[in-house]
This record gives sequence, structure tokens and C-alpha cells, in this order.
Amino acid sequence: MIYFDSAATTKPCRESIDAMTEAFTRIWGNPSSRHRLGTEARSALEGARADILKTLGARGRAAGDASHPALIFTGSGTEATNMAILGVCRSKRRRGRIIISGGEHSATENAAVEAAAEGFEVVKIPTARGVLDMEALAEALTPDTVLLSLMMVNNETGAVYDVGRAFAEAKRRVPDIVCHCDAVQGYMKIPFSVLSLGADLVTISAHKINGPCGIGALYVGGDIYKRRQLSPIIFGGGQESGLRSGTEDVAEALGFAAAAKRAYAVLTDEAKVTDELRRYIISEAEEKMPSVTVNLPERSAPHIISLTLHDIKSETMLNYLSGRGICVSSGSACSSHSRNISRALTAFGISERDADTTIRVSIWADNTRAEADELIRALSDGIKTLSRIGGRR
Repeated sequence: MIYFDSAATTKPCRESIDAMTEAFTRIWGNPSSRHRLGTEARSALEGARADILKTLGARGRAAGDASHPALIFTGSGTEATNMAILGVCRSKRRRGRIIISGGEHSATENAAVEAAAEGFEVVKIPTARGVLDMEALAEALTPDTVLLSLMMVNNETGAVYDVGRAFAEAKRRVPDIVCHCDAVQGYMKIPFSVLSLGADLVTISAHKINGPCGIGALYVGGDIYKRRQLSPIIFGGGQESGLRSGTEDVAEALGFAAAAKRAYAVLTDEAKVTDELRRYIISEAEEKMPSVTVNLPERSAPHIISLTLHDIKSETMLNYLSGRGICVSSGSACSSHSRNISRALTAFGISERDADTTIRVSIWADNTRAEADELIRALSDGIKTLSRIGGRR
């Protein structure tokens, strides 16, 4: 099996598996318990939290000190983004405006839909060709704007948005605004720190960086605590600084931290490897499949390629490639069950007809040039075969 779907999920690395195995066999206490097993679990959990914060260029706050940032463990990146958007909105006494981009992940899009149902106005900023429309953003930033939520890397096109510039502009125009970044596809793919990003809230996820599925995290800046600008959306025993109730999963937190430490150590090298292979696949596709359009953003992440086949539906090609032992995607795995046309692709500027014929190839550092050659071969064969039998039907 040749795997070119790392933007959907990645195989857990050995370091992550070893850390979780250790937790399952030795550190299995409830971190809220006051006995020895509980305190050992709490110590391990806080160590994992500190390790992940370091990869974000931040340090955690001391007990009782709300002036420093924290990392809140969640059940997924989706939950972290929901916490960011709905948590900010529900902390407000008055309803106002929230701003997102037109091509956000469904976690942001649908959380914004819920916020709109609760009385907030939602404004979407265009992202044609993978570029944030800064003029539209400036116009949208009114005094009643409470939240700006933007993704760092588009999960379908690989576009890298200039969120740092957008957040700086937002803070200049509306000083009290809260800025949230969905960094799930950017974390451990492109270098950044929360300081350089200028975000108050940042979503990350373990299973995109060779960690376990089922755990994400939300970075929360210290000012958010001091100004009480984030309310919980899950209620119970008050774990995770009162923002995310429920017994913490120590094993997954340790697996997340181990994957993050490994990825942080090799970030530059792995980004170079994946980007070289991305460029190779693009050049081969343009040379050997002239009927295919490569959807190139102005700035591209090193691991995502968007290809429009034009005459063959993406689902049809996915099935063909799967039969050849090759895994790619038609877009976000989180919404692959939906028959709706991708918002991310149409926001990029691709027609609805072409969006229905677009596939995503996403690379990880273990992929090889031989696998890339097999992908190009299979795509080329598939185009010839499926075109003859009417691939759009």
C-alpha cells in the first residue's frame, strides 16, 4: 500500500507508541486522584503539556498564575476549534461579529453556523488562489467584532495564509478582538511560534504529526484567562483549568507529546524532504498529464498537492487508485461522507464542476520518489482508462 493521504492522518511513530505503552502499563491512574498513582499521572500529564508548549514557543503557567499561557487537552482538533469559537462567543454579554475565511475546515465553518444560531453575525473573507483578501478583512473589522478565526494552512489546497499579518491588522483596528488560528495542517509542517503568529488561541492535533487519534489541544494565551474571554463548552468536574471537563487521557497526552518532540527535532529536514517530493510530483504531473490542472496557491505548504482531473470524478479516481494500492483523498477526510461540493475549492476559485473532479495528494517524510513515480503512472493509466468508459458518470 502506497500512502499519500497524510493530511487525513498519519501513522503513529515509534516514540508515540512507546510513550503510550508506558502509560497504559504504569501511569494509568486518574490525574485528579490524590493518591500516589494519581499524582504520578498528574506529573506525567503536566510534563506532556509543557513539552508541547515548548514546541509552540511558549511556556506553561504556574499553578494559580493566570498571566501565562496554557494548553488545554481536548478529544480532537475539531473540539479544540469548537471550544475556541463557541467558548469566546459564549463568554460575551453582547452579541457581535465573528470573522472566518471562506474556505475553512468544517470544524470552523459549522461552529460559526452554531454561533450564528446563537445571535452572532458571521462574515467570511475571500481566499481566491489561496490568498486572504486583506481589503475585505479591513472592511469587515468593525468595533463590534469579537473574534477572528483563520486557518494557517488550507487542508485541501495546501495554501498557506498570511495569518500573522491578518491578526496584526485585526489587533490594530479592534484591540479587544480575540484571534484564533486553526494550525492543524501547519503544526510541525511549517515553522512558527505563537509569538510570531500573534494568535490568542491556536488549535493543534496529534494524529496529523504521527501521534495518536483522539486527542487535540487548544493553546490559550494568558490574556484570555485574565480577561475571561473563554467559556467552557463541556461541563463536569472542571478539569483542564475549568475549560474542558472530563478525566484527561494521560496515555494519549504522552503519545501526543512524544510525537511533537520528535517532529520538532526534525521539522526542517522533513519539511525539505516533503517539499522536494511535492515539487517532483507537480513537475511530473504537468509533463505527463497535460489534461490535469495543478492548483497552485501563491504560498504552498510542503505536503499538500491539489489536482483537478476535469473529466473524471474524484470519487471514481479514488476507487481506481485504491484498487492499485494507492491512497489519496478527494479533500478533507472529516467531510468525505458528504456529497456537498468543497467550500475550500470553490473559495480558491475552482468551479463546482471541477471541484467534483479534484483530488488531494498529501505527502509525509516516509514517501519515496519510487512511490511518486508509481502514483504518476497509476494516475496516467487511470485517466486513459476512465476517460474511455466515461469517468464523470
